[in-house]
Amino acid sequence: MITFGRKLKHLRQKNHLTQKELGIAIGFPEDSADVRIAQYEADARKPRDEILAKMAKILCVPIDVLTVPILSEPREYEAASFWMHELAAEL
Repeated sequence: MITFGRKLKHLRQKNHLTQKELGIAIGFPEDSADVRIAQYEADARKPRDEILAKMAKILCVPIDVLTVPILSEPREYEAASFWMHELAAEL
Protein backbone atom coordinates (compact mmCIF):
# COMPACT_ATOMS: atom_id res chain seq x y z
CA MET A 1 0.00 0.00 0.00
CA ILE A 2 1.21 3.48 -0.76
CA THR A 3 1.76 5.22 2.58
CA PHE A 4 0.56 8.66 3.58
CA GLY A 5 4.18 9.83 3.77
CA ARG A 6 4.94 8.71 0.23
CA LYS A 7 1.83 10.47 -1.10
CA LEU A 8 2.68 13.65 0.82
CA LYS A 9 6.25 13.71 -0.46
CA HIS A 10 5.13 13.15 -4.05
CA LEU A 11 2.53 15.92 -3.92
CA ARG A 12 4.93 18.31 -2.16
CA GLN A 13 7.58 17.77 -4.83
CA LYS A 14 5.00 18.00 -7.61
CA ASN A 15 4.07 21.43 -6.23
CA HIS A 16 7.78 22.42 -6.15
CA LEU A 17 7.81 22.95 -2.38
CA THR A 18 10.57 22.15 0.07
CA GLN A 19 9.67 20.53 3.37
CA LYS A 20 10.31 23.84 5.09
CA GLU A 21 8.10 25.78 2.66
CA LEU A 22 5.21 23.36 3.11
CA GLY A 23 5.61 23.38 6.89
CA ILE A 24 5.62 27.19 7.04
CA ALA A 25 2.58 27.37 4.72
CA ILE A 26 0.74 25.02 7.11
CA GLY A 27 1.65 27.29 10.03
CA PHE A 28 4.48 25.49 11.80
CA PRO A 29 7.26 27.61 13.33
CA GLU A 30 10.05 28.26 10.84
CA ASP A 31 12.71 26.57 12.98
CA SER A 32 10.82 23.25 13.06
CA ALA A 33 8.68 23.34 9.90
CA ASP A 34 10.92 21.01 7.87
CA VAL A 35 11.30 18.56 10.75
CA ARG A 36 7.51 18.18 11.10
CA ILE A 37 7.05 17.54 7.37
CA ALA A 38 9.96 15.08 7.39
CA GLN A 39 8.25 13.18 10.22
CA TYR A 40 5.02 12.98 8.23
CA GLU A 41 6.85 11.87 5.10
CA ALA A 42 8.67 9.16 7.07
CA ASP A 43 5.32 7.99 8.48
CA ALA A 44 6.74 8.59 11.97
CA ARG A 45 3.89 10.95 12.76
CA LYS A 46 0.26 11.32 11.65
CA PRO A 47 -1.23 14.80 11.11
CA ARG A 48 -4.37 15.91 12.92
CA ASP A 49 -7.49 16.57 10.87
CA GLU A 50 -6.98 20.35 10.76
CA ILE A 51 -3.40 19.88 9.53
CA LEU A 52 -4.63 17.43 6.87
CA ALA A 53 -7.14 20.01 5.67
CA LYS A 54 -4.41 22.65 5.37
CA MET A 55 -2.11 20.23 3.54
CA ALA A 56 -4.82 19.32 1.05
CA LYS A 57 -5.63 22.97 0.38
CA ILE A 58 -1.98 23.94 -0.12
CA LEU A 59 -1.34 20.91 -2.35
CA CYS A 60 -4.58 21.52 -4.31
CA VAL A 61 -6.07 18.06 -3.73
CA PRO A 62 -9.12 16.71 -1.89
CA ILE A 63 -8.34 15.33 1.58
CA ASP A 64 -9.29 11.85 0.33
CA VAL A 65 -6.27 11.89 -1.99
CA LEU A 66 -4.08 12.01 1.12
CA THR A 67 -6.08 9.71 3.38
CA VAL A 68 -7.76 6.96 1.34
CA PRO A 69 -5.51 3.87 1.12
CA ILE A 70 -4.03 3.19 -2.32
CA LEU A 71 -3.18 -0.35 -3.37
CA SER A 72 0.23 -0.93 -4.90
CA GLU A 73 0.90 -4.68 -4.82
CA PRO A 74 -0.84 -7.52 -6.70
CA ARG A 75 -1.76 -9.30 -3.46
CA GLU A 76 -3.54 -6.15 -2.26
CA TYR A 77 -5.58 -6.04 -5.48
CA GLU A 78 -6.47 -9.73 -5.09
CA ALA A 79 -7.63 -9.22 -1.51
CA ALA A 80 -9.61 -6.10 -2.43
CA SER A 81 -11.24 -7.89 -5.36
CA PHE A 82 -12.17 -10.82 -3.14
CA TRP A 83 -13.79 -8.59 -0.52
CA MET A 84 -15.55 -6.42 -3.09
CA HIS A 85 -17.11 -9.58 -4.53
CA GLU A 86 -17.95 -11.03 -1.11
CA LEU A 87 -19.44 -7.81 0.23
CA ALA A 88 -20.95 -6.46 -3.02
CA ALA A 89 -24.47 -6.53 -1.62
CA GLU A 90 -23.40 -4.50 1.42
CA LEU A 91 -21.39 -1.94 -0.51
